[in-house]
Amino acid sequence: MLALYVRVSTVLQIDNTSLDQQVELCKKLAYQKGFTDKDILIYREEGFSGEDIDIRPTMMKLREDVSEGLISHVICTHPDRLSRDLTDKLIVVREFEKSGAEIFFTDTEFEKSPEGILFFNIISAIASYELALIRKRTVRGRERAVRELKKIMPMRVAPFGYDKDENGQLIINTHEAQYVKMIYEWYIYENLTTREIGERLIKCGVMPKRGESKNWSASSIGRILSSEIYIGNYYYNRRQSKKVKGQTTKSGNPKRTLSLREEEDWLHVPVSPVIDQPLFHLAQKQKERNITNKHVGNQTYEFLLKSLLKCGHCGRTWDATTYSGSLDKETGKRMKYRCYRCPNLAPKKYGPGVKRCPSQSLRAELLEDYMWNQVVALVSEPEHYLKQIDQTSKGGAQELQLRVQTLEREIEQRYKEKEKVKLMFWRDVISEEEMITDLKRLNDTVIKLKQELNHYSIQIQTIHNDEHTLDKLMSFINHIQERLKEPEKLTFQFKRHIIEMFFNEIILRFESNDLEKPELVIMSVGAFDKLMQQKNDIGVRTQPQEIR
Repeated sequence: MLALYVRVSTVLQIDNTSLDQQVELCKKLAYQKGFTDKDILIYREEGFSGEDIDIRPTMMKLREDVSEGLISHVICTHPDRLSRDLTDKLIVVREFEKSGAEIFFTDTEFEKSPEGILFFNIISAIASYELALIRKRTVRGRERAVRELKKIMPMRVAPFGYDKDENGQLIINTHEAQYVKMIYEWYIYENLTTREIGERLIKCGVMPKRGESKNWSASSIGRILSSEIYIGNYYYNRRQSKKVKGQTTKSGNPKRTLSLREEEDWLHVPVSPVIDQPLFHLAQKQKERNITNKHVGNQTYEFLLKSLLKCGHCGRTWDATTYSGSLDKETGKRMKYRCYRCPNLAPKKYGPGVKRCPSQSLRAELLEDYMWNQVVALVSEPEHYLKQIDQTSKGGAQELQLRVQTLEREIEQRYKEKEKVKLMFWRDVISEEEMITDLKRLNDTVIKLKQELNHYSIQIQTIHNDEHTLDKLMSFINHIQERLKEPEKLTFQFKRHIIEMFFNEIILRFESNDLEKPELVIMSVGAFDKLMQQKNDIGVRTQPQEIR
């Protein structure tokens, strides 16, 4: 229904403000908006001042009818007919808006007047403020639900591997959880792509969590491989969205950009983990390697050890390159040989301070065959090496823990010394300048000690989260053993993946008293870094062009 509200006071009225004239003006606007007489209710208020809305019976009746939903539209000639008090006017208009009723004024000039502009600006400001207040209260309510009740919200559908219980908390879906573990193992140990993982899931009859599509996508599998929720960490309030002014999505909704909030604003909710942390960290490293090595095998020449070789003399990463050899008698073309060499072997900088690296160039196939044979040897008899890794890791963690305890005691001692310096100043034993000097020295020392402490703490955490736990490593080795039985499956990509799993870096250094035949020392950093420190002669030549 449409309400026409008209009012006159006992004061002598100005032209065109009598009740009948107001009704006529309001009806005219109602007809223009498509209403008929059957749709119209007239609220006539005569003889009441416009100063107090709470003592006017007709106004109170109109407000009640609007709040009960009986009135959907209200028309009056001017906002002053509602009340002459600006605050009361704002209250009435906001009440109507909250109840879903639209209000119109016949005085079109009002909107253009300074008073009208101010009135509608205030209405808009109040509406914006109330909306922001509602949002703030909603956010607070959600944060309380997350912080105190451990509810996972907002989350329309639980992640794959989980279900939501009646309290809004995540519980493990055992059927899906086993496939989450498989996804990680396929990605890490078999080096499958997200496409290949999706195809396997479909063959197993496993469908995505959401019902919109029965197909797996690279993005959904990628989220599984990167979400910390699978190691027991859910973060609420981690991201914030912002509307992009003037832009919409294909569906017509406002376009938004996402960004991360400051970490201290995140709310952490522990959930039951599906996988362990070592497996998760392995997946993240595998993802980094996939990005780094995107073009390793997509070239004219493939280099198994590219980007892994470090110079033991100058610390540079070795280049993977080719050298020209002799002419092929049949084709007449100059032969190419794959080689590895330190970039400082022929430095591009010149001057008295630039030194040539004493390393040698190496034939790629010789070094690659040697390193691959080391892997095969380790895989053939893994028990001894696995036992040694376990013992080495435990011993290293104990040594680091002792160093951490020593550093903590040293830091505590420096804090005590700072208090003594302050006390000496208060007792006039030392001057203010001496106090400032001593405190600066102690503060600098504390900063260095804390940096060292943080370094060792990270190393301890790394050992505790060691990716190559014995059971995972044994599973990985079993997989390699199976592939070794089928030489046709030993592709470059597979061998590269295995090398990266075993070695983070391969350090090369030359040692020899015999200048004719230098000896190559190979050391590795990675899973077997304590096992590969041995010397080997693999046919080094002093001049790159003489390599055959």
